[in-house]
Amino acid sequence: MFGLFKKNKSFTAKLVDHDQEFVVEPGDSLLTGALKAGLPWPKKCQVGSCGTCKCKIIDGKTRAEIDFSYVLSPDELSDGYALACQTSLRSDISVAVNLID
Repeated sequence: MFGLFKKNKSFTAKLVDHDQEFVVEPGDSLLTGALKAGLPWPKKCQVGSCGTCKCKIIDGKTRAEIDFSYVLSPDELSDGYALACQTSLRSDISVAVNLID
């Protein structure tokens, strides 16, 4: 029952290599939160099929909205990589991504 309340909570994502952080609102993906914050996160399809928004979750809890194994290799999955467009936050996180210059 108490898990229901967490769905309406915003979480913070910290970019470990860029000394920046942003808020991800309830119902938003990690990518949507980054774009709302004005970050130049790499993206193309935004539906989880191209892999352009790939990032590495360093710390924290997330939920994959789709099966990432169609796009990411077994090694990437075991190393903590995720597709930002199909990842929702379950806690504050630390994430690594190569932002667009």
